[in-house]
Amino acid sequence: MSNLTTFSFFQLKLLMRGYKDTAIGFFLPVAMFIIFSNVFAGEIIEETGFSLVDYLLPAFILIIIINAVIVIYGQYYSVYKEQGNLLKYRLLGLDHFTISIGILLPTLIFQFVAIMLLVITAIITSDVPIPIDNILSVVTVIGLVNLFQYSLAAIIFTVTSKSAGYQSVALLFFFYQMFLGGLTFPPEMFPDSLETIVEFLNPIYYALIAFRGVWTEGEPIYVYYQELSIIVIVTIVLLLIGYILTKKKRVIE
Repeated sequence: MSNLTTFSFFQLKLLMRGYKDTAIGFFLPVAMFIIFSNVFAGEIIEETGFSLVDYLLPAFILIIIINAVIVIYGQYYSVYKEQGNLLKYRLLGLDHFTISIGILLPTLIFQFVAIMLLVITAIITSDVPIPIDNILSVVTVIGLVNLFQYSLAAIIFTVTSKSAGYQSVALLFFFYQMFLGGLTFPPEMFPDSLETIVEFLNPIYYALIAFRGVWTEGEPIYVYYQELSIIVIVTIVLLLIGYILTKKKRVIE
């Protein structure tokens, strides 16, 4: 068994021990879907012909992804860093990549379970479309959004030194994306001026547009090459900035 597999299983056990705190964050979108699907029932978006409820499911899936990566994964990583466990594991022969991915993989498992629970809830409580025939495009967008959130977590790591500081900044980014990214209330409900600001200052908006397209409208992924290109570019830039800042911090230390 490889170091990555062993370490990931260890992290999964730790995550399951704190399942109550983890479950609250993952079950929140499920509860939100039940509430908002009743609030927005019958509301139709004229431009597409789909209802607001049809667009809720992909939006709330993105909320699950954001919570899994920048909140749960990031918090575990920052606690390890603060307690000196990262250095301990490196002394045991685990490289930085193995440690980082080993912490991330269990949160992705919980993320998958939460998404499945949300989808099942949506199927039971409403007739939202499920993109069985477009699953490859759906998985691709989910992967890109996970990478984008990982890059955000990397930036937050470099500007915070304590786990409490990381948690505060991470929650700020979480709520910023959730409420001002069109994930809680669809962008169609925003005033024109606010939607324009969101387009310029919140990249998750473009992930939402692409994900709604491949999930709800059944469009192939290449239709949203512009939106996804923005996500990819922002992700690469954030990872590069995080790498540079990390190298500088190590030199100073």
